[in-house]
Amino acid sequence: MKRILLICLSLTISSQLFAQDPHFTQYFASPLSLNPAYTGFFDGDMRVALNQRQQWANVGYKYNTTSISVDAKLLPNRIPEDDILAVGLSGVFDASLNGALKSNYISASAAYHKSLDEGGRQRLSVGLQFTYANTFIDFNNLTFASQYDGNKFDTSIPVSVDSYKSSASYYDAHAGVLYSFKNENASWYAGASVYHLARPTESLFTSEGIKVPFRETFHAGGEINMGNRSSIILSGMYMTQNGAHDQMIGAIYSVKANNNENAFNISFGSWLRFGDSYVPYVGMDFQDFTLGMNYAVPYNNTINYRPNTVEISLIYRKGAHSGKLDCPRF
Repeated sequence: MKRILLICLSLTISSQLFAQDPHFTQYFASPLSLNPAYTGFFDGDMRVALNQRQQWANVGYKYNTTSISVDAKLLPNRIPEDDILAVGLSGVFDASLNGALKSNYISASAAYHKSLDEGGRQRLSVGLQFTYANTFIDFNNLTFASQYDGNKFDTSIPVSVDSYKSSASYYDAHAGVLYSFKNENASWYAGASVYHLARPTESLFTSEGIKVPFRETFHAGGEINMGNRSSIILSGMYMTQNGAHDQMIGAIYSVKANNNENAFNISFGSWLRFGDSYVPYVGMDFQDFTLGMNYAVPYNNTINYRPNTVEISLIYRKGAHSGKLDCPRF
């Protein structure tokens, strides 16, 4: 019986591990987990981004995913005036199955943003990233049939699990490109990235393991100025990995309280995740900080539940509004 349970658990975990990497609706608040070329792609000198996603909180065990990243621009006086060199560090931490299954990804990235014309109105960016990943399963946070006493699960009853090992780790590499363009009235961008170029092998239950599949992402968007105090922000993304697809489009309206560059700014709008949910969003900007929140409203009625998925982000940009790589918001 225990062997059957372990096989079922292996299949469940394998489907979670290799269907899709952790990902976010507010991908602009986890930029380095979407495209290494986003390293340094912001207005200012340094950026710190934090994003917390809680998925399916009301359906069984919730899934918690946290990302944090820091990136900064380097050597401004040693490269061409309109070019930018940047480096970054990031971490993505994912916990599911009541915290029994945890995956951690620690990454270092670098990107070069090459100006294609005088003044940096057009740029071509290339980014590389290297990752150390670790996955761990804690069987003490799981319950088994042998622990059921007729009324409830008694987790104090010991269980012997015949597993190959309870943790696995690997090193990986990723790459991305990004093109951006701006003029007086609008700014646009389009990019693509490929993750898991090293095709590492991850194994929890067998010595052979499973090769981590490529993750390919295409994304684009822009910001259209509607005057001195307002703008419309458009974005879209297509992500595919191991037969799983994630497609989103959205629009946000942003308005300032006054014409002051550091004025309080509020944004609201929505994304559509195809085949899954509507995702209303509200955000606030004040000086160097941006706070955002979204809530997914499922429209797919193939299940009888309406799972709650909430995402909250906070971004700090040191030296924002300085015009250093004046890029579109997402």
